[in-house]
Amino acid sequence: MVSSRVELLPNLRAKKATEGGTIRDSRMDQKTLQRAFLYGLIVACLLAPHGLLTVARSASADSPNPPSEAKSLSPTQLSRLAEYYREQGLYGFAEKTVKRLLKMREGELGPDHPEISIHLNNLAWLYEAQGRYSEAEPLYVRALGITAAHFGNEHPEVAVKLTNLAGVYREQAKYALAEKLYLKSLAIWEEASGPNHPDLAIGLNNLAGLYSIIGRYDDAESLLKRSLQITEAASGIGHPNVATTVSNLAWIYARKEQYTKAEALYLRVLRIRKNQLTPEHPDIAAVLSNLADVYRAQERYSDAEPLYLESLAIREKYLGPDHPHVAISLRSLAEIYRVQGGSDTALSLYRRAISIMENALGPNHPDVVDAQAVYAALLREVEDHDPTMEFSASPTPPGEGNARVP
Repeated sequence: MVSSRVELLPNLRAKKATEGGTIRDSRMDQKTLQRAFLYGLIVACLLAPHGLLTVARSASADSPNPPSEAKSLSPTQLSRLAEYYREQGLYGFAEKTVKRLLKMREGELGPDHPEISIHLNNLAWLYEAQGRYSEAEPLYVRALGITAAHFGNEHPEVAVKLTNLAGVYREQAKYALAEKLYLKSLAIWEEASGPNHPDLAIGLNNLAGLYSIIGRYDDAESLLKRSLQITEAASGIGHPNVATTVSNLAWIYARKEQYTKAEALYLRVLRIRKNQLTPEHPDIAAVLSNLADVYRAQERYSDAEPLYLESLAIREKYLGPDHPHVAISLRSLAEIYRVQGGSDTALSLYRRAISIMENALGPNHPDVVDAQAVYAALLREVEDHDPTMEFSASPTPPGEGNARVP
């Protein structure tokens, strides 16, 4: 059985907002950070060719933080800079930039202006991408409230906020709430824009992702095929949203044990992603992990293991060692080692994975409960095989607490 995860399409945005993509945080060497900052300023200079060059030249290679002169950037420049950081996987810089932009615009426009909902949405997305769901949820709720108050409950912008909030509920296993919001957003889009609008395709994909998780595979497949048809017609076969929808369709085929179909689709996704992203982007890691799951399900362990290792390395570097997606990679690797007799390594990987998941998701999340059960079963297997071996009864490594993400 494969354990890959379906992908949400990038959160929808209004015209001024940043969206989509997977972002890394600032756990990189200072020179890499500084190069990214300098390049981001160059991008922003396209908007104001004479306004940012002084700021760019003042950047110091000795500090991972933007230079003090960057405080003079306009809201438009800050928005473009944040979008660049997001696209490049620089979570730390993106978050700081969006927070500064939000504070600036709240002071200028007031807390209930519709533009504020855009910045709240983008900050929530950054939290969500880092697995900080409890921080993302209230921001999405506030953004939804502002948007509904300004535009009315049936406006397409409300559908945008509904689907983004639904995504956080889905990640927290609040599936009934997520489905309700997805269905509401789809009804709004279809009424407002017709049956072939790209935003509707995104909503179809994300609802399909929910149905995939709860085992409604036929419903999910039908939604994904419709989403794919709309997106390819509107945006072309190489669009990032096409890649995400194809990936989710591959996930369905893998769950149905149609591995030849799944492998072909994941390889297509990998080609699209590599044409658009840097080789070590977290979205590349997701495809590698999903493809490895297909190989593992077919007992092609020598094909799966290097893909898992590459995916894990990317995620640890770009997302940090405590991100929930790192835990997914650790569990996958543990299964590879378990079936090949490496029980000690598998147990160690499971302990670390469970610790990460408990901190990020809470001890009662279905993924945590499932991982705990698998760990306990593996521990029993090892003890039955060699009763003289002593293992900790707790899946949490010594010295690591169970503190929740705030």
